[in-house]
Amino acid sequence: MDERETRRSGYPLTIPDALLRSEAMQQACSVRDFREIFRLVNRRTGSSHAAMAAAIGKMTSSRVSDIIRGVRGVRGREVIERVADGFGIPGEMIGLPRRPWEGSEQEVVSPVDRRTLFKEGSATGAMTGADHEEIQHVAAALEDAYRYLDGPVVDYFRKRLEVAKHDDGAMGARRTLPLVLGLLSAVEQRARDVKPAVRRELLSVGADGAEFAGWLYRDIQQPAIAVFWYDRAVEWAQEANDPAMQGYMLLKKSQMAYDDGDAGRILTLAQAGQHERWRLPPRVQAELLQQEALGCAMTGEPFSLVEQRLSAARELLAHAAGSEPSGLGAYFNEHTLLLRNAVSYTEAGKPGLAADLFGKIIAAGTLSRRDIGFFNARRSAALALSGEPDEAARIGTASAGVARAMKSERTLRVLDEVSQTLSRWRSRPVVREFREALRAV
Repeated sequence: MDERETRRSGYPLTIPDALLRSEAMQQACSVRDFREIFRLVNRRTGSSHAAMAAAIGKMTSSRVSDIIRGVRGVRGREVIERVADGFGIPGEMIGLPRRPWEGSEQEVVSPVDRRTLFKEGSATGAMTGADHEEIQHVAAALEDAYRYLDGPVVDYFRKRLEVAKHDDGAMGARRTLPLVLGLLSAVEQRARDVKPAVRRELLSVGADGAEFAGWLYRDIQQPAIAVFWYDRAVEWAQEANDPAMQGYMLLKKSQMAYDDGDAGRILTLAQAGQHERWRLPPRVQAELLQQEALGCAMTGEPFSLVEQRLSAARELLAHAAGSEPSGLGAYFNEHTLLLRNAVSYTEAGKPGLAADLFGKIIAAGTLSRRDIGFFNARRSAALALSGEPDEAARIGTASAGVARAMKSERTLRVLDEVSQTLSRWRSRPVVREFREALRAV
């Protein structure tokens, strides 16, 4: 009996080390894919749904079945902790502090924090501008946060987060998430031990990282976990006295409401985000106006009102164009605005305008590979609605290839809608090719 099993002698279920160390389980834990975690435990240990539910506690076998089938998710830190404790998953594997059954911890920082924060050694240092002295300073801060965790260490965390954001478009969410979750775990654990002024700085970075984690979970279609991180971002922003981040999260939640097709929530959240109390930078204000236009389009407001909001967003962004983009909304530029405008045109019943606009921006060559795949899916949807099935199918096939490589569930969701729209043209050769490519993904 190994050390982990010995420590868990009083627990009803402990998954074997072979499963715990498998690539499939490590990948599922790194992105908190509970559907896959539950499926692996069920199939590779022979544990029944009832046995799994009993091990986790406060859960029924029918809920375990729903999670495995993807009908329900796992949401909330307390439930995540019970899953980890019920199956014997170490805290570091799933972005939690060390679990009580793991025994006393000789080192304050967990191995996963070290791996994620100092990933790839000199290559990471080159990308973030970190030198050996800075790395040593950060390592000391992770050992003794109260004494060594200061402004420069917070800046290091911020730079690591920016590297992750930079890499996301090329690497995809599943490869980016482990680094982000490791950083957030370090923030959460070290924030308990630092001085109040440093805590506020650290939680401000944490709020930024939690928002990014929420976005990554949206991309892999795990909305329950995305909501968890969005709520954590708001909580940390409140404690850090960061009103701009709080207002920004209203925008992010409005955008997430679009994933659910909740038009009323899209509109009211976008309008709430425009209150002056948030003191938002102009680029974010422009994005909120654009999001309000989308909400107006989806709630059936006149097209003239949609155009009015889009025009106001364009004017505000033009005023901000003279300043160097930084901080919140730095990514929101003219091309981003036009892509979002195209989405609004589609929702307003103008898919032909949308398809043309998508095509022009994609052809400009400014988008990441992942975003090219996603917006080509949107372009394909607009073309299908415009009655151009062959072109829609051709572009949809190319998008499906990118979605497969980047593992973007968000893109695949749009392509599924395209496939439904094209169903009346299913006998056309190009459409058949698209539907076969989508099934292969």
